[in-house]
This record gives sequence, C-alpha cells and structure tokens, in this order.
Amino acid sequence: MSTISFLRDKLKDVSIGQVLRDEVEQMLLWLFKYAPGSLGFLLRYPVYKLLFKRLGSLPFIQANVTIWRTDRLQVGSHFGVNSGTYINAIGGIEIGDHVLIGSNVTISSGRHPIDGEFPPVFARPTIPEKIVIEDDVWIAANVVILPGVRLAKGTVVGANSVVVRDTEPYSVMAGTPAKLLRYRRNDRT
Repeated sequence: MSTISFLRDKLKDVSIGQVLRDEVEQMLLWLFKYAPGSLGFLLRYPVYKLLFKRLGSLPFIQANVTIWRTDRLQVGSHFGVNSGTYINAIGGIEIGDHVLIGSNVTISSGRHPIDGEFPPVFARPTIPEKIVIEDDVWIAANVVILPGVRLAKGTVVGANSVVVRDTEPYSVMAGTPAKLLRYRRNDRT
C-alpha cells in the first residue's frame, strides 16, 4: 500500500475543514504550551476559551499539557491539570466542576479496534467513546482513563491506576485495573 493511499484511507471520514481546524488548534496550543507560571496560565486562557466547546472559568492548566480535539472538550469551573498530561477528546469529554488532574495522566476518548488480522491496527479508524468526569474528582499522577468511562461525583483515583469501568459516587479507586478501595463519604463503608 502506498503512503498516499494509506493516508487517504486513514482520513476518509475526516473533512478538509476538520483537518484545517485541527491544524490551527494545535498551532495555537503549541505557541503557549511551555509558557511557565502565572504568565503561562494567562496566555493560555484566551486560547482555551476560544477552542474548548465549553470552559467554565479560568483553568489552572500547567505548562506541557497536550490536548487534542478541543472542540469536543467541555470543562466546568475550578479545573486544574498538572504537567505532562495528555487529553484526547476525539470521542467527547465532559469534565465537571472542582476537578484536579495530576501529572502524566492520559485521558483518551478514542478506542482502537484490535480484533482480526486485517487491516493492520494502525490503519483502522478510531472508535469514539465519550468520557464523563463528574464534579469533585481527583485523578492522581500517571493514571490512564480508558474510553467510555464515567468517573462519578467525588471519585478519587490513586496514582498509577488504569480506569477501565465506571465508578460509584465518592469512591476511592486504585490499581490496574482500578478497583474500589473504600468510599470518601462518612455514611458508607
């Protein structure tokens, strides 16, 4: 298969308008991605406000955070993300209020189908699956959130966990795959 025919097949469902939008998005995000400190927050804010589908208030997004498909990313108020995090909203991501995301977290709303031998995995289209992160959620460092997952209100995910299924409200999850350790609320065990 030639490179041109491979790219044509890979991008067959993507419009020229979407490709151009993605290129402009990535150029704008790259311009301020590494700006440090308070100045960096202030420089990135208007870009996020312009590009995100919804943005509740000034986000505290550290330098060196990678975000793809911002037009499918909805973010509430009081939102913080630490450096090294990767957010891919190809399938849509909704993030509530008072959400903290640690460093080097991966949140990707696109699943890669693997069944069968042909076509090669790389040549297959991504399957979009929306991720929902409700209010008052803390995702610790190095966590991976898989496509289609809902993190319920008050969830805490421990460092180095892989979240493969929905959580319950005020649950504390950890492990690979993430499992319930306990609840944050006083009236639950």
